Amino acid sequence: MEIRLATLSDVESISALNMDVQNIHAEALPHIFKHISDPGFAVPYVTEQMNQPDNYFFIANINGEDVGYIFAHVTRRPDSAYMHPWNFVYINQISVKPAYQGRGCGAALIQAVRDLAREQGITTVAMDTWFFNEKAQAFFAHEGFTMFNMRMWMQIDA
Repeated sequence: MEIRLATLSDVESISALNMDVQNIHAEALPHIFKHISDPGFAVPYVTEQMNQPDNYFFIANINGEDVGYIFAHVTRRPDSAYMHPWNFVYINQISVKPAYQGRGCGAALIQAVRDLAREQGITTVAMDTWFFNEKAQAFFAHEGFTMFNMRMWMQIDA
């Protein structure tokens, strides 16, 4: 398995790799997430994100096939009246093709983000996951992530 920093030539592959996880989200929360059938659906978004200086995309490739990716953002929060300065790498997205899950691809992508954090002198990697995605939660816990924040919502009649 090869893990490499993605380039703009990878935007179509990243878009296609996101379809599986996007549709898992759409099944669970169709009023929020769109069902996707076009593998190129996210090309403009990925292109825009790759052009941002603190965004990093890594690709997992096995035998010439792109099988997963991770999108991380270096976040730098300055000192404020409420908080000390806090820098962290935030994982926005991760997706591994179902046929390659359980083979270490996700762990290798997480490791690439850990390495990025160390290179930047950052000691925290953060991410979030939706409540319904218990498989992802188990994976992230296995990788060493622990709960540090909780988001809640309330639906009201318009």
